[in-house]
Amino acid sequence: MLLLLALSACTGKQPADDGPELCESCDDTSGDTTTDSDTGDSDSGDSGTGDSDSGESGADDSGDTLPPLVPPRVILFVGDGMGFPHVRGGGIYAYGAEGSLVMETLPNQGRLLTASLTGVTDSAAGATALSSGVKTWNYVVGMDRELAPVTTILEEARSRGLAVGVVTTDTLTGATPSSFYAHTDSRGNTTDIAEQLVAEPPDVVFGGGLAALREGFSTADVQFVETRTAFKEATPDGRPFIGLFADWTLPYVDQGYVDQPTLAEMTAVAIDVLDDDPDGFFLIVEGARIDHASHANDDDRVHLETAAFDEAVTVASDWAEGLDVTPTIVVTADHECGGLEVLGGGPAGTIPESEWRWGNHTNADIPVFAMGDLTAVFDGQRLDNTWVHAVLLAAVTGAATVTAPLESLLVDGRTTDLGAPVTTQLWETSFGAGYNQLDALRVTSDTDGLWVGVDGVFEYGENAVLLLVDLDYGAGTGWGADETTLEDTDGQLDALVTAMPYTSGVPGLGFDLVFGTIGAEELATGDLSEVGGVRGLHGEWGSAEDYWWLYGTSNFDDGNLADGAPARDADATGATTGGWELQLPWFTVYPAGLPPEGMSVAIVAVLLNADGTIASNQALPPFAEGTLAGGATVFLESAVRIELDGSGVPVGPASVVP
Repeated sequence: MLLLLALSACTGKQPADDGPELCESCDDTSGDTTTDSDTGDSDSGDSGTGDSDSGESGADDSGDTLPPLVPPRVILFVGDGMGFPHVRGGGIYAYGAEGSLVMETLPNQGRLLTASLTGVTDSAAGATALSSGVKTWNYVVGMDRELAPVTTILEEARSRGLAVGVVTTDTLTGATPSSFYAHTDSRGNTTDIAEQLVAEPPDVVFGGGLAALREGFSTADVQFVETRTAFKEATPDGRPFIGLFADWTLPYVDQGYVDQPTLAEMTAVAIDVLDDDPDGFFLIVEGARIDHASHANDDDRVHLETAAFDEAVTVASDWAEGLDVTPTIVVTADHECGGLEVLGGGPAGTIPESEWRWGNHTNADIPVFAMGDLTAVFDGQRLDNTWVHAVLLAAVTGAATVTAPLESLLVDGRTTDLGAPVTTQLWETSFGAGYNQLDALRVTSDTDGLWVGVDGVFEYGENAVLLLVDLDYGAGTGWGADETTLEDTDGQLDALVTAMPYTSGVPGLGFDLVFGTIGAEELATGDLSEVGGVRGLHGEWGSAEDYWWLYGTSNFDDGNLADGAPARDADATGATTGGWELQLPWFTVYPAGLPPEGMSVAIVAVLLNADGTIASNQALPPFAEGTLAGGATVFLESAVRIELDGSGVPVGPASVVP
């Protein structure tokens, strides 16, 4: 099943972050003194509800949660594809100044990480993390890693008697909105998703998708409108209020709306209808066309869409000011898209000057802006996106504190969860163009695969890093140990590997495969890339004349990427925590799916230029003292070794050999 999921995964490319520095000093810790961390595994599919040991306060001696004195009013805004630069550009467009959007006035502000089990997330996995607190594979909607359905926050709210609503500018069967009400192993199963929405519609459903949903809803069971005119004239009558205003997505703002409500207007009506429920409500609002414009690298539209999304946030903010008790409002994204960089702007109403790095998702941190007592956990923090669900769940259930989600290993660029460094760098480098350095190497393994973290700074578009892997250390076979001579030059990474000048002084060390990246190119599970990925070189793992493409996952921590300036997370001496994180699944290299009992794996990381002909003075383990950058030969005198049992679990910690 893991292989099938890997084959269906989608791709993304990591940029440097250029957004507002809301919390420059944020660290990577997820704990908070105001939280209780006694929860189940976030990957297990548990919803985290109804457990007397859950750590939620506001309960009597029996462990049951007491009814809240004030009904929960909970709204989640998702700007699909919206990173820090999108927010900056939206403010410059709307008001002529960055930092000017209403969402940026909310009191609690922080950063969120977004990686999925696949690596760089897509909307389905990103929205499922927000809706359920569970990490899953790309394309999967409302299910965990084993494809078991998980309880979403909308379902939890409805089970407690709250009114619920979904508002979007996308088709309502799109990946983000459907992750709050549906469960399916692929976001492409739109017929299945539509059937689930029709079978149990929320109290309010506004957006696109008329072509897919028109025939499903019975006007005897729901209150149905198709135009802005009918929408404004309708008087809600207690039935689910369904508004479908386009065959698929709603138009871009600059295309003009023809008898269609704006996102702000849909939000206003949704709040008005849902707030009539005495038990409270939960509402999800998505600004979907930010992502669509980002995929197209469309400067003329993306900033208008962000500003329009902020107008919907303004509606909720203005409504909240009239309440005696502050509601819970969270504004965030499911991922960043496009690697947007905003270079500057003019007066309000003019399009800011922008650049894009490519047309897909990235692993860049996303902003979170929030109001409500429970959202204080976000303020000044850098947290995983599963914390959004934790906050929403506490708000919906009337808990007094937020229960911290447990985080399992993810290829997200944070490396501290892989254990302490096995070896650290000894030498500074001024090698090549840009900011590049290898600071520390961390190695561990589990039943899923080999995990490696290379702490350091990695310049977007500059230089390359190779992780050389000996899958049967001590056998004396492989590149550098036997007579293997690499010849494949078909592709940029392949040519780099072949060109790299290398000799070994470690007995029994010979490399069977290379996990490489050129210019900070990450790899989602299932991706095949000319400038990043895993190449088998030897024996059953590949051929020296035709490198085999193998599956692996890698990602760069947002704070460790440079783009013409030092990375954000490098300290005064340049040292970092976090960087390039990789996973090599056992199924991709060992025929039985797990390593043989007693197998040893040895690895070395090397920094070199993008064509592979010149090595830096940096490797992990470090080169010998006095090695100069630009040397014509990579002479390896040591490696990091980890011994495995038959399940892939380490037999003791990794160590440097010889």
